[in-house]
Amino acid sequence: MEKVIVKDEIRMIPSYASPPAEELPMFAENRVHQRSSGNPYPNKVVTRVDREHREERPFRVITLENEFLRIELMPERGGRIYAALDKRTGYDFFYKQHVIKPALIGMLGSWISGGCEFNWPCHHRPSTWMPTDVHVERHADGAATVWMSENEPLDRMKGMVGIYLAPGEARFDTRMKVYNRTPARHSFLWWENAAVPVNPQYRLVFPPDVRYVQFHYRKNVTTYPVASGVYNGIRMGEGTDISWHRNTRQPTSYFCAETGYSFFGGYDEGKKCGVIHVADRTVSVGKKMFTWAYNQLSASWEKALTDTDGAYAELMASSYSLNQPDFTWLMPYEGKEFSQMWYPVGDVGAPVCACEEAAFSLGEGELRLQATVPLKGAVLEADGERIPFDASPEEIVRMPLAQEPRVITLYAAGGRRLARYEKPSENASPELPATIPDNPTLDQLKTAQELYLMGVHAEQYRDPATRPDAYWREALRRDPEYAPALTAMANYELNHFRYEAALEYAQR
Repeated sequence: MEKVIVKDEIRMIPSYASPPAEELPMFAENRVHQRSSGNPYPNKVVTRVDREHREERPFRVITLENEFLRIELMPERGGRIYAALDKRTGYDFFYKQHVIKPALIGMLGSWISGGCEFNWPCHHRPSTWMPTDVHVERHADGAATVWMSENEPLDRMKGMVGIYLAPGEARFDTRMKVYNRTPARHSFLWWENAAVPVNPQYRLVFPPDVRYVQFHYRKNVTTYPVASGVYNGIRMGEGTDISWHRNTRQPTSYFCAETGYSFFGGYDEGKKCGVIHVADRTVSVGKKMFTWAYNQLSASWEKALTDTDGAYAELMASSYSLNQPDFTWLMPYEGKEFSQMWYPVGDVGAPVCACEEAAFSLGEGELRLQATVPLKGAVLEADGERIPFDASPEEIVRMPLAQEPRVITLYAAGGRRLARYEKPSENASPELPATIPDNPTLDQLKTAQELYLMGVHAEQYRDPATRPDAYWREALRRDPEYAPALTAMANYELNHFRYEAALEYAQR
């Protein structure tokens, strides 16, 4: 295929109606959403669902397609990926939802499962039910990028995601550009929320050096892949392998420990198919799985979100955030550009290592490798033994091994290193990090600086229960000339349109 096919069409999809938003104002300064502030101001919120009216409704669907992949986008629903198909295996490596059935999970109400949702400036984005602008960019080499753009409705910052697909490649990029168009700093996070079809044979694939997982806000921690004790109120028992989806019986989240690798994913051992995510680990620092698991609550949510498509879990990948809530600053008029990559894998097994060009696994006396791009003259070095090979996205390379190597390095032609795997030590006991305590109260903080920093934390993390100015006012009560707190209060009053108070603090 010389160039990527881009098709823009109207498709009829069974859909339940989203009721009108609540017209009365919501005084919701302390509303909680995904463990951060759910204050919707100045937006209206949908507070009901409609299960009585299902009908065929028209949706704009933009399709990117090459020899190996078909990616379907839905700009009218928050600019999400609607479906992603591996044409080689017929496997939907993202969970494909065949009905639009909103439930009250989004920050402003209506939200649908499936595909891949791009979340910013907070999780389950406030614009997840809103349309985006669309622009198709053609590249000279036959590749194409579909840009979906918005001015988000909370802070009016501008965000763009471009889905990039090139001919001859079994992978695609998500390319992001975010801009703070305002004169005030705002915090934000970015999490790509990919739904995947799950069953008891599905496995979570974290990098081989991961020895623990954490819960939201790092309030709980347990060992990985074999968990024990109590995690998020769930009794794990002793020796529960939580990498297998079937072994998590109650809804929960697993945030990956910091890792030296740049990949993670999921793999269906029954269907022999899966999905891999790769991104710069110094930017895309967060890797997470959320599951509804297997109990009455999961069955209720399955019924609430779909009619026939069954269970799903979420593989989430961040940029600039390690956990949720975990926000970073976007300063006045600042912009950031970053990217992530997704690709499907077939009968390669659950990978032990992956990079942008390939994923490989070990087992049954062989190494299996599946490339995302043609690799001619590549070299695999296993414990010092160099094995030259060629690979393409059309086939899986199998290399017999006399014994499992401790170190495997993958090189492209010319010697550029693509990936390095090191077998983890079986005897090393992981050092579990301490959990984060609750935020201290005013009387527990001893200095003006401590109070100031706690206020910054409350503002940055969009704390739903604490106003940052409480800490700054206390800092100034103790030290009336503490300049950082004066500056913080000036900005706080300015952002709340109290100009005279802002001026007074700034002059002081």
